[in-house]
Amino acid sequence: MNGFEKQELETQGMMSKLFGSKPSTNALIEINNFLADNAKATDLTAELVQGFIKAWGAKFDSSNIENRSSMYRKVADHVYLSAQSKDDAVFNEAQHLASVLELPENLQRLADKGAKKVAYFARCRKLISGEEPLSIGEINTVFGYDYEDGYDIRTQVFHDYFNKKFDDIAEAKRFSPDDEQALRDICTKLDIPYEFKPNIQNALDKYRYLWSAENSPLGDIQVDFPLNEGEICHAAAQQAGYCEHKTVEKEDNYFELTRKLEIDETISFKGEKIEYPRFTEEVTAVVDVGYLFFTNQRVIYLSNKLAKIIDLNELEAADLSVNIIYFYQKDGSVMAIKFNDDVAEVMFAIFKRILSERQ
Repeated sequence: MNGFEKQELETQGMMSKLFGSKPSTNALIEINNFLADNAKATDLTAELVQGFIKAWGAKFDSSNIENRSSMYRKVADHVYLSAQSKDDAVFNEAQHLASVLELPENLQRLADKGAKKVAYFARCRKLISGEEPLSIGEINTVFGYDYEDGYDIRTQVFHDYFNKKFDDIAEAKRFSPDDEQALRDICTKLDIPYEFKPNIQNALDKYRYLWSAENSPLGDIQVDFPLNEGEICHAAAQQAGYCEHKTVEKEDNYFELTRKLEIDETISFKGEKIEYPRFTEEVTAVVDVGYLFFTNQRVIYLSNKLAKIIDLNELEAADLSVNIIYFYQKDGSVMAIKFNDDVAEVMFAIFKRILSERQ
């Protein structure tokens, strides 16, 4: 039987032979070895058990209650891992073993509770892998569970699986419709809602948008400004920051160094004015906020103040740095547009797609 391994009988020592005593623990070892050799616990009859007890001068008492509970628990594990219905004959094995081992009912219930929990975890995992023949509803019936009884376990099993899957998704930074449907199917199998914490959902949304940017058909967005003949707008983003490269002057205040100096309680100095050193720094600063459009012919930036257009035929290259897309033109000029981090990656992926399909 699964869970049981044969054990060596204890040898009788010199003193035991001298006084005619026997190692009584061998009675429990004999029972264990019988269960290891036989497929069903019901094969262990009361007569066999009494024979082992008598042969080794043992008795069932508090000194071996843990051993008997352990053997019952192994059979209970087997029962709940293999039962196919609430009336499955395998349940008779646990009931029979409890009887022949004279196990108290409270210990039976305790062992059953632990066995059910472990087996429920295992069978839910097998539902995900496709190895479990029963549905979650049928498993609940076998275990005597209602929807709420096993909900926390089912949720934990899903998230254990999802955490490993999410590592792959995050590494690829892509979340395809097939990936999503597979996760939804698992939730359906486990009878739990398809939901995640906000930070995880936001990450999945980002990776889904990136997948769509690379694989879904390019969109045809209607705009309220004139397009050229044959020109199609494929992407649009609001809150696009138009950037300029500037040299700014800053003051190094040494993290706001104090102007007061005290040497001891009798000598102190307070500066009336401290001139901090100044230095210059090159920065890319947002000078305007508007809308950015990608068409199959142009990059268009529009705001209430500015209108900037780059013909794709005049584009030398484009690059993404953190959350700024740089558009390098053949005449040497550069246009830089800053986005929110997630939007930047998606817009750049769409733009690369547009350039690729133009070739």
